[in-house]
Amino acid sequence: MSAEQALEEGLRFYKALLGQAEGLRGTCQVCLLVMEKLKQFAGASVKRCRDKHLEEAFQQLAGMGNGLWELDHGNVMPLVRCVLACQMETTSSSGSFHRLEKIVVKLSEENGPLVSEQVNRCMGGLTEGTEAMSSGDLQTVCMFVEGSALGRSYWRSNLMPLLRCVAATFDLILQEQGARNEEWHYITAKMCLQLFKWMPEEFLPLAWDETENNRTLQRILSSLVQTIARKAACKDTRLLAGTAVGMLVNTAPESQKGASAVLGLYQLLSLDGCPIEPRQDAKVDDHKGKCRFGALIVSPSSWSSDGLERMVLTRGLLACCKKKILSCQLDDGTWQACLLLDVLFPAILVLREEPNYCSFQVFYLWLRRVRESLDDIWEAKGGRMLADRSRLLETLSHFLWNNAESPVEGVSEFIHSSFQLLLEIYSLECDHFEDSERPLYGQFLQRVLLMPWQARARYFPLISILPYLGPEKVLDTYKDLSQHLLNCLSTNHLCPVASDLYKSILQLQRKAWAEGQEHVPEEEELAQKWGRHWLPALSSALTSPISSLQNNTSNYLLGWTLRLFPASYALLAKSFRSRDPSQLRAWVTLLNVQKTIVGVLPADPESLERLSSCLFSKEENVRLATLGLLCSAPRTSQALSEMEVQLLKESLPLSMNCDSSSFRQFLQAMVKKALVRLRDSSLAVLRQKAVGEKEGLAGKDPERPLGQAVEFVEWLLQLCISSLRSGSSFQRKKTALLLLAAIMETCTDTWSPERKKGQPPRNVVALLSWARSQGCWDFFSRSHALTLLSCLQDSTNEIRELASELLVRYFPPAFPESIAVALFEQAKEAMSSPRVPEAEAGAVLMKTILQKSDSLMLKRTLPEAMEEPSVQCLSLAFLKHLLNVLGVHFARARHDLLLAARTSSIHGVISALRRCLLEVPEVAASVLKAELVQHWRLFLGSLVSTVRNVSSFLLGVLQSKRSSSFDQQAAAPSFAEMGDAIGFLIEQGKGPGLHNEDDFVLLSEEHSLILTCCWVSVKEIGLLLGGLAEKILPLAPPAACGHLLPLQVVKMAAEVFQEILLTCRHWGAVEGCSLGFTKFCTTLLSHPDPELQDIPRTVLEQGLALLNSPRSCSVTRRAAGFPMLFLCIVVGEDPAKPRPLLASCLERLLALAGEPLPKDWDQTVDLPQVSAVHVLQTLVRGSGLGTALHQYITPMVTLFLEALGSPSWAMRNAAIQLFGALTVRLLGQKRSQEGRCDQDGVSPEALFSRYPHLKSILLRELAMAAEVSVSSGPQRGKFHLCPSLYAVLTFLAKLHPSTDTQNRDTVCFLEPLVQLSGNPIYAVRSMAAKALVPLVPATEYGEVLFQLASGLPLPGDALCHNTLHGCLLQIQALLAQALSVSCLLPDRLLSISRQMEDCIWLLTSRQQCPLVRTAYLQAVSLLVGSCSESFTQRIWEIVSSELANTKPILKPGLSQVQIGSAAFCQRAVGFLCCEAMRSGCPERVGELCLLLQSGNIDVQVALLTWVIENEERSGLNSSKGLQLTLLEKLGHVLKEKTDSVLLKLYLEAFVHLYSNLSSQNLPFSHKPLGAVLTESKEILLSMVESDDLSPECLRYALCVLSLLLTPSAEDYPLLEQWCSVIERCSDPLSSEVLRMAAAKSLKIAGVELLQKAGESSSSSLRAIALRLTDAAVCLLQDEDQEVRQEASIFASLVVQQQQIASGLAPQSSCVLLQSNKGLLCLLEFLLEKFGNCPEAFATLVRHLPTADLSEALTELEAQGGASLYKEDEPNVYAEPAILSQTLLPFLFQLLGRASISPRLWEAMQRWLKATGPVVFCSLHRCRLWWGQADSISLHLKALGCPKVDIAVTALLVKAALVVHILEVQERRSQPSIERIGFTSQELRCAILSIQKLLAQCGMVLMIDIEMER
Repeated sequence: MSAEQALEEGLRFYKALLGQAEGLRGTCQVCLLVMEKLKQFAGASVKRCRDKHLEEAFQQLAGMGNGLWELDHGNVMPLVRCVLACQMETTSSSGSFHRLEKIVVKLSEENGPLVSEQVNRCMGGLTEGTEAMSSGDLQTVCMFVEGSALGRSYWRSNLMPLLRCVAATFDLILQEQGARNEEWHYITAKMCLQLFKWMPEEFLPLAWDETENNRTLQRILSSLVQTIARKAACKDTRLLAGTAVGMLVNTAPESQKGASAVLGLYQLLSLDGCPIEPRQDAKVDDHKGKCRFGALIVSPSSWSSDGLERMVLTRGLLACCKKKILSCQLDDGTWQACLLLDVLFPAILVLREEPNYCSFQVFYLWLRRVRESLDDIWEAKGGRMLADRSRLLETLSHFLWNNAESPVEGVSEFIHSSFQLLLEIYSLECDHFEDSERPLYGQFLQRVLLMPWQARARYFPLISILPYLGPEKVLDTYKDLSQHLLNCLSTNHLCPVASDLYKSILQLQRKAWAEGQEHVPEEEELAQKWGRHWLPALSSALTSPISSLQNNTSNYLLGWTLRLFPASYALLAKSFRSRDPSQLRAWVTLLNVQKTIVGVLPADPESLERLSSCLFSKEENVRLATLGLLCSAPRTSQALSEMEVQLLKESLPLSMNCDSSSFRQFLQAMVKKALVRLRDSSLAVLRQKAVGEKEGLAGKDPERPLGQAVEFVEWLLQLCISSLRSGSSFQRKKTALLLLAAIMETCTDTWSPERKKGQPPRNVVALLSWARSQGCWDFFSRSHALTLLSCLQDSTNEIRELASELLVRYFPPAFPESIAVALFEQAKEAMSSPRVPEAEAGAVLMKTILQKSDSLMLKRTLPEAMEEPSVQCLSLAFLKHLLNVLGVHFARARHDLLLAARTSSIHGVISALRRCLLEVPEVAASVLKAELVQHWRLFLGSLVSTVRNVSSFLLGVLQSKRSSSFDQQAAAPSFAEMGDAIGFLIEQGKGPGLHNEDDFVLLSEEHSLILTCCWVSVKEIGLLLGGLAEKILPLAPPAACGHLLPLQVVKMAAEVFQEILLTCRHWGAVEGCSLGFTKFCTTLLSHPDPELQDIPRTVLEQGLALLNSPRSCSVTRRAAGFPMLFLCIVVGEDPAKPRPLLASCLERLLALAGEPLPKDWDQTVDLPQVSAVHVLQTLVRGSGLGTALHQYITPMVTLFLEALGSPSWAMRNAAIQLFGALTVRLLGQKRSQEGRCDQDGVSPEALFSRYPHLKSILLRELAMAAEVSVSSGPQRGKFHLCPSLYAVLTFLAKLHPSTDTQNRDTVCFLEPLVQLSGNPIYAVRSMAAKALVPLVPATEYGEVLFQLASGLPLPGDALCHNTLHGCLLQIQALLAQALSVSCLLPDRLLSISRQMEDCIWLLTSRQQCPLVRTAYLQAVSLLVGSCSESFTQRIWEIVSSELANTKPILKPGLSQVQIGSAAFCQRAVGFLCCEAMRSGCPERVGELCLLLQSGNIDVQVALLTWVIENEERSGLNSSKGLQLTLLEKLGHVLKEKTDSVLLKLYLEAFVHLYSNLSSQNLPFSHKPLGAVLTESKEILLSMVESDDLSPECLRYALCVLSLLLTPSAEDYPLLEQWCSVIERCSDPLSSEVLRMAAAKSLKIAGVELLQKAGESSSSSLRAIALRLTDAAVCLLQDEDQEVRQEASIFASLVVQQQQIASGLAPQSSCVLLQSNKGLLCLLEFLLEKFGNCPEAFATLVRHLPTADLSEALTELEAQGGASLYKEDEPNVYAEPAILSQTLLPFLFQLLGRASISPRLWEAMQRWLKATGPVVFCSLHRCRLWWGQADSISLHLKALGCPKVDIAVTALLVKAALVVHILEVQERRSQPSIERIGFTSQELRCAILSIQKLLAQCGMVLMIDIEMER
């Protein structure tokens, strides 16, 4: 009986019993509950749900107590049968089986005999007869033997029938070994293992005594041995068989017998004789050639061995054999040996030849068993096993060192453990035999030091020898250890070993320091010792700009430091006292780790103030680290402190609109941690409260922590909901939805089956009830649902998807009917919109409606669907309706495509169909119902047929009169043809007489409408059909129902894909279709039906045939999707199996691409060979193929090298693209990471070991090119073109320099590369120099450099300029690399320097080639530190003289311009600047000033460029002479009106040189220049006021002007004009460059001006300050993050100056604020300094939106057909509604000052007079409009309209301000203002009622109209 039948019968039985037996009602009800849970378990598919149901069933049963005693055996029987039936069907899941076994055990407590009888009945049916058992039956027996006491008891009693079945099963499997039997074979071997393991007493007589039952076990043992030795068997099965044999050996009654049996097995399996020799006096064996295993005899068989049998048997024995057997000394008269050393170890030595995961595992197991058996081995051998220089020790060490860097996954752990075991065994032996000399440790350490730090293998032995040598000796010997540890921490894969090494050293250091003292040392003393070794390294790592190093140090090292040396916290905290962002980040990290250890934060005021600074820092990583610190705790039940709650409330609102996606994700994770803490701590309080009430205990009030937790979650909920209004930015909405998801996930009782962990606690309901009793946590209110529904109308996918997911997962299962109907109408309207975002929003709405609807909603919205017979399936009826809508839209499109594209888009409906069909789980469930299969089949066939027609029509529209048949050409219509076709349609749509006469360059909206309709619809069709195949085809409908997608329907879908990909030009449509086609092919190729598998193969054949066919189409009409057709098919093959389609495709493509071009080929026609190369390039770029292309890389390299010499331009172009794809495939994508990337890239040895033939191919190309380059005779010096040379050099140059100092495999490349230094092409010489670097072994750097330098000519020698130039380039490139890795010995470096010094003539005028002089100067610049001072001075003199006297060479008939002269000038200036910076000599800086004043244009440009590009490390900022020279020269440049390029350089250099002074608030000296400065300011001001300059030039001119202006009286007129420019540039409509210039200018000049204005009584200066503040408010909300950050620096500096002015001690650096915090601080500064000015009120009110609510609502009601494009907002980041709410408290504070400032009160009165009447009227309109009960559809539209949201918010903010102005007026008894006929109280009531009404409608506004007193 199946479990389902048993459960049905059981439920009927107990329901009947419930009505019959009154006294058993309670027990029957519990039994029914248990049965229901078992039924839910049987019907569930998700493991976590199944486990949950079983746990609940067990809890119900356990809660019955003695209730089961009340039932007699007949009444318990159905329950027992149901549990056992479930258990019999759950043997594939051990977790579920053991949970059911708990229930069986519980039932056995009361009814043992009954349960045992039923188990025996279940087991008895499995071994009837002696036939082979199925894999399912074997699995069942396995499970019962392993996990059921009753099952094990049964099989002990019935062992022989089971063994006969197992033997028969083995016989059958081994006779017909095949892939289909793998699982069967595996489970049979597992059966043997379980029996031998759990029943050793039963097998002892069977295996070791002569009995009549020996033969059955002998058959089984023979089968296991055959399995071990048989090559065809699966590896896992063989390993299991080996373990089973080892377990059988354990049943031996004596160790000698077991060891003899093992030896016999090795003799039997050995191919080349036994590993040990028999004794001379051995007895003759009666069973020669056979293996005697106790009483069993195993005969040899003709198995096909592969050598793996040794490893399999050895591993099995080592894994489970008893120690006594393994260490047993065999001496039975035949053999004399120790199993471990003389039998198993020789077998392991054989495994060394083919190292793999299992080989290393066996080696480790052998060492472990040796360690366990040392005493026995020493006793047996009578001496040492690992004596120094012994063969065994050398063998073991050699194996470990050779494989320490093995790339095999998982091996490193075995290597590490093996090193430790080997050294432990060595140490124990030395101790045992009292050997004090232990040279092995020193040998290991020396070998470690010879390895590069990047080698992971060096750290395993280092960790292992630490305990034996001691940390001090290791650190003294290994000086660079701390630096190498930091290098490892910046390399992710080395972090774990670095952490282990650091931890080991610290543990040993603490132990040594503590033991070496007479008294117990204080923690501070230990920390000081630690600090001397490690503090500098740890501090530099934690403050490093490399984020990976910083994070890994905190994650891997800091925790161990603080645990082992607690007092080190104070040392580290002291080293992070600065306010620099890196120090703040390190300090917070330190606090975080400390908190995880001690559990609390420091509470001193200084730490809290610093913590607050970190929370509002400009740097995101500092803010995130601080949030993590506040939210995390060592225990989830640790409640948030009041300080943590307060800081979170201050910071979270300011973090809601952060730009960074990663910040939002981390923020969600951090807040979720805080919520879990709040939830778990609250539950703990509730438990304590319940215990206290029960026991009558009195204590602290538990309500307070509960109230705090509930209040914080409620506050966060309201913050999130109010942030989801349509007027919020994308960033704010995304953050709010993520935080809302965290709240729902943490604080609701919603069970999510797909989540592995994080499910709500069982008692969370108690917390929810308590919170709701306080009026909080109404998560699923109508208001919140409406707010989320408004997000479904958002223009971005992310917001829509997140909101939909929240609604579906957490909210009630169905929307209220009124909302559902209105939502459906809105979804239909949005779905028909031509705008893609709106149509996608409509599709998401449709999907959400389907998931949240019931039959009542269906009746209202789909009345025609009620007549369908399929109405019993809501999903099917809904989808049929959508398909009907698609049919209607398609019919309209065929009639008038232009009108349909505008009013009835096709793509929106297809998107809705795709989402509803493929993304709704209920659809997949209904598809499998037998009664609905036929309806679904008809629907799916109709759907595919419809989209096929739509696709053909749309593609045909764009092809006009061309045939759309895909089997003719892989060509798309040209752009001209598409334009003509669309133009014809537009003319038809407009009708006669309405033709557009104008010929616009840009596409008209009509053109765009049709193109959008076509391409987006085609893309959606591809996605729909691909998803359809992926979701529907794998489903298995009930038997006899047939396939849901018949073969002809699938073929129809394949034809649609072919048509799209072979005739499509639009890359977006191709991408979407390719994604769908890949899913389509993957599904078909993995389907068991051969006819379906043949479809992709047929399509591929058609594509290849089309590729081979002659072409007539132009290359400009090649379809973009043609190569993708091939990629999609081959990617669809299973990567774990052979890929015949890929192999066939690549072979044919390579053959076609390699065919010679026809003699009459046409350059304008698409060639098959070119198309083949393009397809190959697409396959190489495809990320889905991975290593499958490995064997084809070399032929493709050969192909592209040959194709580069093709006469066809198209072929060469295709080859270059293939080269680019191959380069990325072989060397990886170039990563742009911060800091050094020593580990990035592929080294030559790694490349050539993976692709060995590549080396000879590249070397041959280089040799051929080099041979041409150095040819002599009449050909010498002539230009020879080698088409493939530059590509080869480029490829080699991209290789990463090798870290293997011993590798010399690449030396063969050096000769041709050095020869190529004389190539006449400059680019070849340059690239040859770059290619030389990675190919020279590190040990050869010095030798190669010396040889190159020795070849440089002396004065008077004959020379070739090309060769000389190339040689110098190679010297420079190689020298730079050698110096960067510090691998040149001092003597060698000195000899190279002297060689270069001897050739200094190459820098003088005797060498007239500027390129040679430049290359020489570049090379010697690297050697400045190694050369003599006199040589450096000589270079300085030569270079400065050349620059000072630069004149064009005048030769008749020659150009005055020398090639390379500008490059030499730039390099020479760079050298002079670097030397001036290095030496710090004022005289040299003075020479630079002279060059700037009198040098030619090239010199000036080079000098200015160097200052700009090297500003951060120039060290010249403090040089007053250079600054004044630049300022003076700038004045002359401005007057002379130099060309704009030079002017921009001067301005930019001036800004770079002076901006640091400004940011450090250092005084700027204006005095030396006097009138020149005044004139410069006036010129600059006229420049920035005009529009003559480019934005970039204007930017620097404005910054320079800001640097020159001062807040003094004489500059007031200029300041007025400058302020106007700042206001103009800060406008959102200005370019980004100008807005950045405005922000920088404010930072430069605004801080001092605001400070002076705050202290001044000058009204004009205060007015300027307010205008600048107004501009800063705009810039702090700029859409560009960099502009906001620059403006926030200005606000931060203003705050710092304010603090200094108030008497606080100035800090060494300023804490830069986040832009939102900067905005608040700036507004606070405005109130404090200018709060009495009427202009301050005007400044704030100006930022309130002017949107009129009535206009917005009228526009919403009148919306008709939407146009394709919507006007962009000038600033999408700005949030006028949020800013209005932010300004309201500041406006209230200004109102509070009105009593002391009459002018301010007058300004407010004027504003009230203008605004008050309008506000009251608008409020009245608002109440009426939102109060319409029958306008839900309009209300939903309004919720999604940003204009309405902004207008409502502005209205309420203005109304709140009006209320308080009226209150002041009423308190003063002033006469009422005209047209204001209402009191403040009436207005207050109106505002409150409207806010309540808006909240009910889904618009939640957090506007507090109460003013703080």
